[in-house]
Amino acid sequence: PSHFEAKAFVDGIDEARESHIGGADIIMGKSGDTAVTAGMIGMGLPHAPLRAEAVMKEAGTREKKVRGVILAGFAGALQPGLKRGEIFVTAGAEYLLPHLPEAERPGEARLATVEKIAGTAAAKRALLEKTSAALCDMEQEHVAAVAKKMGVPFAGVRIVSDEAQEDLPSDTLGRAYDQQTGIYTPWKLAGHLTRNPFKTVPLASFVRLLPPIRNRMSDRLHTWLRLAGPRLFL
Repeated sequence: PSHFEAKAFVDGIDEARESHIGGADIIMGKSGDTAVTAGMIGMGLPHAPLRAEAVMKEAGTREKKVRGVILAGFAGALQPGLKRGEIFVTAGAEYLLPHLPEAERPGEARLATVEKIAGTAAAKRALLEKTSAALCDMEQEHVAAVAKKMGVPFAGVRIVSDEAQEDLPSDTLGRAYDQQTGIYTPWKLAGHLTRNPFKTVPLASFVRLLPPIRNRMSDRLHTWLRLAGPRLFL
């Protein structure tokens, strides 16, 4: 969804070419011998599904056919016991797992798509009781619906960014992205922290944990594409 989540994966794309379509930034190139298109589609509604559709159409135009779509990113844990950095397939396991070596196969987990960040342990408990899902995100249900409409196989891959018992600095994080416009607003975040300096430490404590998680997810995705790219989605 975000440029931050995508950075390490994008950095690992060979022969990279940049473009912009339908509000989404796109990087096209190769992972091993597999042609890939990475689209940064934004967080949640209303923009993520619209931009995902634009990315799929553009990739289909450039590469003649989109063999499958993987939506990858962070997810909040709702189920106690899930640890930060664990990777799960949350949809389309049949397109990925049979083609990967056993040592590379992640677990499967049910995911609930929600409208806003589940920012407190209490909110996560409430979602767990309501949905029985192990994880939550803001995009999968909507992007999967677009892929279904377009007749493209879909898979979800998520890495745990925050554990069930954790409260997030969600109010502060929300200042970095405008949900209605789908635009990242780091200047608003900077202004908010200038006016509320006591919020800087909680934000920094959370954010510093994310790059290694993002890098681990990206490494796994590239490993899968290089090991089994031609077979994925068959």
